[in-house]
Amino acid sequence: MKTLAHAACTLVVALAAVSPAAAQLGPQRPVRIGFGGGVSVPVNNAADALKSGINGQAFMLVNAGGIPLRFNLGYQKLDINQALTAAATGESTILSGLAGLNFDLLRGGPVTPYVTAGVGVFNLKDELTGTLATSTSQTKFGVDGGAGLRLRLGPLEAFAEGRVQNIWTEKGAIDAATIRTVPVTFGVIL
Repeated sequence: MKTLAHAACTLVVALAAVSPAAAQLGPQRPVRIGFGGGVSVPVNNAADALKSGINGQAFMLVNAGGIPLRFNLGYQKLDINQALTAAATGESTILSGLAGLNFDLLRGGPVTPYVTAGVGVFNLKDELTGTLATSTSQTKFGVDGGAGLRLRLGPLEAFAEGRVQNIWTEKGAIDAATIRTVPVTFGVIL
Protein backbone atom coordinates (compact mmCIF):
# COMPACT_ATOMS: atom_id res chain seq x y z
CA MET A 1 0.00 0.00 0.00
CA LYS A 2 2.91 2.35 0.70
CA THR A 3 4.18 1.69 -2.82
CA LEU A 4 0.78 2.67 -4.26
CA ALA A 5 0.68 5.88 -2.25
CA HIS A 6 4.27 6.74 -3.19
CA ALA A 7 3.61 6.09 -6.90
CA ALA A 8 0.42 8.20 -6.82
CA CYS A 9 2.16 11.12 -5.11
CA THR A 10 5.06 10.97 -7.57
CA LEU A 11 2.63 10.94 -10.51
CA VAL A 12 0.67 13.92 -9.17
CA VAL A 13 3.84 15.97 -8.59
CA ALA A 14 5.25 15.10 -12.03
CA LEU A 15 2.02 15.95 -13.84
CA ALA A 16 1.55 19.16 -11.86
CA ALA A 17 4.95 20.31 -13.10
CA VAL A 18 3.61 20.46 -16.68
CA SER A 19 3.10 24.03 -17.89
CA PRO A 20 -0.40 25.49 -17.36
CA ALA A 21 -0.82 25.91 -21.14
CA ALA A 22 -0.42 22.16 -21.68
CA ALA A 23 -2.80 21.42 -18.83
CA GLN A 24 -5.77 23.38 -20.22
CA LEU A 25 -9.13 21.63 -20.29
CA GLY A 26 -11.15 22.05 -23.43
CA PRO A 27 -12.93 25.21 -24.51
CA GLN A 28 -12.66 27.52 -21.48
CA ARG A 29 -15.36 25.79 -19.42
CA PRO A 30 -14.24 25.10 -15.86
CA VAL A 31 -16.48 22.02 -15.48
CA ARG A 32 -17.44 19.43 -18.10
CA ILE A 33 -19.30 16.11 -17.81
CA GLY A 34 -18.65 12.95 -19.81
CA PHE A 35 -20.50 9.67 -20.34
CA GLY A 36 -19.32 6.53 -22.09
CA GLY A 37 -19.43 2.79 -22.43
CA GLY A 38 -17.60 -0.04 -24.12
CA VAL A 39 -15.84 -3.32 -23.55
CA SER A 40 -13.66 -4.44 -20.62
CA VAL A 41 -10.91 -6.96 -21.30
CA PRO A 42 -9.30 -8.89 -18.43
CA VAL A 43 -5.54 -9.33 -18.78
CA ASN A 44 -2.75 -11.27 -17.03
CA ASN A 45 -4.08 -13.69 -14.40
CA ALA A 46 -7.55 -12.15 -14.51
CA ALA A 47 -7.94 -13.44 -18.09
CA ASP A 48 -7.82 -17.02 -16.74
CA ALA A 49 -10.81 -16.41 -14.47
CA LEU A 50 -12.90 -13.82 -16.35
CA LYS A 51 -14.26 -13.33 -19.86
CA SER A 52 -14.48 -9.96 -21.61
CA GLY A 53 -17.42 -7.86 -20.50
CA ILE A 54 -18.95 -4.40 -20.64
CA ASN A 55 -18.18 -1.09 -18.93
CA GLY A 56 -19.86 2.24 -18.38
CA GLN A 57 -18.59 5.44 -16.83
CA ALA A 58 -19.59 8.96 -15.92
CA PHE A 59 -16.96 11.55 -15.12
CA MET A 60 -16.48 15.20 -14.37
CA LEU A 61 -13.53 17.23 -15.68
CA VAL A 62 -12.69 20.24 -13.51
CA ASN A 63 -10.15 22.93 -14.40
CA ALA A 64 -8.97 23.94 -10.92
CA GLY A 65 -6.70 26.91 -11.55
CA GLY A 66 -4.89 25.22 -14.45
CA ILE A 67 -4.82 21.76 -12.83
CA PRO A 68 -7.04 19.40 -14.90
CA LEU A 69 -8.82 17.15 -12.38
CA ARG A 70 -10.93 14.12 -13.33
CA PHE A 71 -13.50 12.46 -11.04
CA ASN A 72 -14.74 9.16 -12.41
CA LEU A 73 -17.52 6.70 -11.48
CA GLY A 74 -17.29 3.36 -13.26
CA TYR A 75 -19.16 0.07 -13.68
CA GLN A 76 -17.85 -3.15 -15.22
CA LYS A 77 -19.56 -6.55 -15.63
CA LEU A 78 -17.54 -9.59 -16.67
CA ASP A 79 -18.63 -13.25 -16.85
CA ILE A 80 -16.69 -15.78 -14.81
CA ASN A 81 -14.94 -18.36 -16.99
CA GLN A 82 -17.06 -21.52 -17.01
CA ALA A 83 -13.95 -23.73 -16.98
CA LEU A 84 -13.39 -22.61 -13.36
CA THR A 85 -16.96 -23.30 -12.28
CA ALA A 86 -18.18 -26.40 -14.14
CA ALA A 87 -21.27 -26.73 -11.92
CA ALA A 88 -22.24 -23.06 -11.93
CA THR A 89 -22.31 -19.86 -13.93
CA GLY A 90 -21.44 -16.46 -12.61
CA GLU A 91 -20.46 -12.88 -13.08
CA SER A 92 -18.08 -10.38 -11.57
CA THR A 93 -19.00 -6.72 -11.21
CA ILE A 94 -16.64 -3.88 -10.41
CA LEU A 95 -17.85 -0.50 -9.16
CA SER A 96 -15.21 2.22 -8.95
CA GLY A 97 -14.75 5.77 -7.77
CA LEU A 98 -11.54 7.49 -8.89
CA ALA A 99 -9.88 10.88 -8.61
CA GLY A 100 -7.00 11.88 -10.85
CA LEU A 101 -5.60 14.11 -13.55
CA ASN A 102 -6.46 14.43 -17.25
CA PHE A 103 -3.78 16.16 -19.39
CA ASP A 104 -4.14 17.23 -23.03
CA LEU A 105 -1.00 16.45 -25.04
CA LEU A 106 -1.62 18.67 -28.08
CA ARG A 107 -4.06 21.53 -28.55
CA GLY A 108 -5.34 23.54 -31.46
CA GLY A 109 -6.91 21.08 -33.87
CA PRO A 110 -10.21 19.24 -33.92
CA VAL A 111 -8.54 16.10 -32.45
CA THR A 112 -6.92 16.25 -29.01
CA PRO A 113 -4.88 13.34 -27.60
CA TYR A 114 -4.77 13.10 -23.79
CA VAL A 115 -3.50 10.99 -20.92
CA THR A 116 -5.26 10.28 -17.64
CA ALA A 117 -4.14 8.80 -14.32
CA GLY A 118 -5.87 8.38 -10.99
CA VAL A 119 -6.27 6.48 -7.75
CA GLY A 120 -9.45 5.27 -6.11
CA VAL A 121 -11.61 2.61 -4.58
CA PHE A 122 -12.94 -0.50 -6.33
CA ASN A 123 -15.76 -2.73 -5.07
CA LEU A 124 -15.49 -6.26 -6.48
CA LYS A 125 -18.53 -8.55 -6.32
CA ASP A 126 -18.48 -12.15 -7.58
CA GLU A 127 -21.74 -14.09 -7.79
CA LEU A 128 -22.08 -17.76 -8.71
CA THR A 129 -25.46 -19.33 -9.49
CA GLY A 130 -26.39 -23.00 -9.74
CA THR A 131 -25.30 -25.80 -7.42
CA LEU A 132 -22.36 -23.76 -6.09
CA ALA A 133 -24.33 -20.55 -5.48
CA THR A 134 -22.16 -18.06 -3.56
CA SER A 135 -21.63 -14.34 -3.42
CA THR A 136 -18.53 -12.47 -2.27
CA SER A 137 -17.81 -8.77 -2.12
CA GLN A 138 -14.69 -6.82 -1.23
CA THR A 139 -13.57 -3.21 -1.48
CA LYS A 140 -9.95 -2.47 -2.41
CA PHE A 141 -7.75 0.41 -3.51
CA GLY A 142 -6.33 0.62 -7.00
CA VAL A 143 -4.91 2.78 -9.76
CA ASP A 144 -6.16 3.67 -13.21
CA GLY A 145 -4.29 5.19 -16.14
CA GLY A 146 -4.55 5.43 -19.89
CA ALA A 147 -4.78 7.52 -23.01
CA GLY A 148 -7.43 8.67 -25.42
CA LEU A 149 -8.50 10.96 -28.24
CA ARG A 150 -11.19 13.64 -28.17
CA LEU A 151 -12.87 14.89 -31.36
CA ARG A 152 -14.56 18.30 -31.24
CA LEU A 153 -18.11 18.19 -32.67
CA GLY A 154 -19.44 21.72 -32.20
CA PRO A 155 -20.35 22.19 -28.52
CA LEU A 156 -19.76 18.47 -27.80
CA GLU A 157 -16.70 16.28 -27.91
CA ALA A 158 -16.65 12.58 -28.76
CA PHE A 159 -13.93 10.48 -27.14
CA ALA A 160 -12.31 7.06 -27.35
CA GLU A 161 -9.97 5.91 -24.61
CA GLY A 162 -8.24 2.86 -23.23
CA ARG A 163 -7.24 2.56 -19.59
CA VAL A 164 -5.49 -0.05 -17.46
CA GLN A 165 -6.87 -0.70 -13.99
CA ASN A 166 -4.90 -2.44 -11.25
CA ILE A 167 -6.91 -3.48 -8.22
CA TRP A 168 -5.04 -4.82 -5.21
CA THR A 169 -6.77 -7.90 -3.74
CA GLU A 170 -5.96 -10.79 -1.47
CA LYS A 171 -5.18 -14.09 -3.20
CA GLY A 172 -8.49 -15.67 -4.12
CA ALA A 173 -10.24 -17.34 -7.03
CA ILE A 174 -7.98 -15.59 -9.52
CA ASP A 175 -4.89 -16.49 -7.47
CA ALA A 176 -3.13 -13.21 -8.14
CA ALA A 177 -2.18 -10.18 -6.09
CA THR A 178 -3.86 -7.85 -8.59
CA ILE A 179 -6.80 -7.87 -10.98
CA ARG A 180 -6.10 -6.03 -14.18
CA THR A 181 -8.73 -4.96 -16.66
CA VAL A 182 -8.47 -2.78 -19.73
CA PRO A 183 -11.69 -0.81 -20.22
CA VAL A 184 -11.97 0.52 -23.79
CA THR A 185 -14.62 3.25 -23.77
CA PHE A 186 -16.39 5.46 -26.33
CA GLY A 187 -18.59 8.40 -25.38
CA VAL A 188 -19.34 12.12 -25.31
CA ILE A 189 -18.27 15.10 -23.22
CA LEU A 190 -20.75 17.93 -22.65
